[in-house]
Amino acid sequence: MNRRNLTRITALLLTCTAIVGCGRSADNSTSSTTASHLQPTTTAATAEADPITWAVYRDVQTIDPLYAFDYPDNTALTLMCESLLRTEPDGAITDGLASFSRTDDKTLVFDINPDAKFWDNSPVTAEDVVYSLERHRDPELGGFYADSLVRVDTIEATGDREVTITLTQPDYWLDGELASLPGIIVQKKYVEAKGAAYGTTTGGAMCTGAYKLDSWSPASGVVAVPNDDYWGEADPRVAKITLKGVVDEAALTSSLIAGEIGGTYPPAISTLPVLEGNKAVTVTQGPGYATAALVISDLDGTLGDVKVRQALSLALDRKGIVENVFHGAAEDARWLVNPGTFASASETYQAAYKDSPVLEQDIDQAKKLIEEAGAAGKTVTIGMSSAIPDIAYEAGAFKTAGEKIGLEVEFKSVSADAFINFFIDPKAREGVDAFPTVTYGDYADPAALSATVVLPDGAQNYSGFDDPEITSLMEEARGTEDVEARAKLVIEAQQRTMELLPWIPTAQPNSVLVTNSELTGAVSSFAYMSAPWANHLGVR
Repeated sequence: MNRRNLTRITALLLTCTAIVGCGRSADNSTSSTTASHLQPTTTAATAEADPITWAVYRDVQTIDPLYAFDYPDNTALTLMCESLLRTEPDGAITDGLASFSRTDDKTLVFDINPDAKFWDNSPVTAEDVVYSLERHRDPELGGFYADSLVRVDTIEATGDREVTITLTQPDYWLDGELASLPGIIVQKKYVEAKGAAYGTTTGGAMCTGAYKLDSWSPASGVVAVPNDDYWGEADPRVAKITLKGVVDEAALTSSLIAGEIGGTYPPAISTLPVLEGNKAVTVTQGPGYATAALVISDLDGTLGDVKVRQALSLALDRKGIVENVFHGAAEDARWLVNPGTFASASETYQAAYKDSPVLEQDIDQAKKLIEEAGAAGKTVTIGMSSAIPDIAYEAGAFKTAGEKIGLEVEFKSVSADAFINFFIDPKAREGVDAFPTVTYGDYADPAALSATVVLPDGAQNYSGFDDPEITSLMEEARGTEDVEARAKLVIEAQQRTMELLPWIPTAQPNSVLVTNSELTGAVSSFAYMSAPWANHLGVR
């Protein structure tokens, strides 16, 4: 089972509306929070901090990078563990545990930092790196990231602190993956000693980060303390960080205001306006990687006609969704991917994005498309859960939009716990035309998410969507070294994606960080999901 098939289900309070423009002129309007106001980090800390509790939406289930796929688990991993390369707060990829070079377009050589060491002070060796990466490729382990290494032929230790990766084809997406969870390095001897218990409450972990695992139990949560012998550049100023699951929004909000919880990265929170107006906390919005969208899961039904998909996009009230689901903490959607991912070739991407249509509501044009498609009176079935408030809200908005343009919209409503089955069980998707998601790529590049949706073997391609032109553009981009040339190929693929709508984008959520007003120094961009976020956290 692939990690991306388990897309951040209940945590995200998933969006199920579809908003996309078709054939409209470009518009430069933006949502209430524009990209120019987004901050990748908060201001530097100046002093040590007492122990804090950091909230996640549920308890951490694993700290094994093979199986982490969701906000709580990623947050725990990136607090304590490090990757071969590193994603900076602005999305740039830099040296991490190693530096690397390409000797040719199919050979990558990684030189491990001679100072890099694990929490037990033993050095990070080439054997540890090979072992960590090969775990992802072991089908018996069933990790969620094997597709990230699909173009890898061999991974070999070519020196005590040198690793060489040989590719079957050039792969310029691999850098980003190795700066995220697939690149996290664990200690071979420790993992082998713990076996299947590694990454659990009984097996613990052995990583290299500025914070190390102190204890972990269901009752107390994941407890991390500063690694006094940290090998790199960091200033872990918080005496102890406890990651604890807090399910109830009201309890989370009151605890943040009371100072009982030091901070959190909420995927979505209805009390955001309350928090923004309270001086006891600081709300920081940063660039996001995530996209809210309607997943088209069946192209044999009503939504198999692109004109119907375009019509639904035009009929939706996306401004209502930005305000009522994300409470303004989102950008207007123009592409399938979030502009927060424009880390490389940023000017090229930004210019193309700005020239693309803002996805606005146009009921008259939507009705015309339905008429041209001969789809009036046809039924669209949406998988949803009335037990998840935002799902229910957006499902209602979608139903209203569909009925305005002459469609019949039905719901297949399931429990909150069963909603995940739309993502992982083909039987659950039987009779379902579409269902909502908020999902993201592993690193700050538009190709990271897009490839999982538009490629025929994409991990999130549930409908069998297959457009030879898009596939050709994306595969060529993956093997193109020049970043500007690569960006132009991805842009062209993105533009065609917006015409064919294998998914229908709704909004582009910002990354949201909420902290006690005294805390500062945390990463506030979505990079916290793939790289250390608390290395410089402390108090003002």
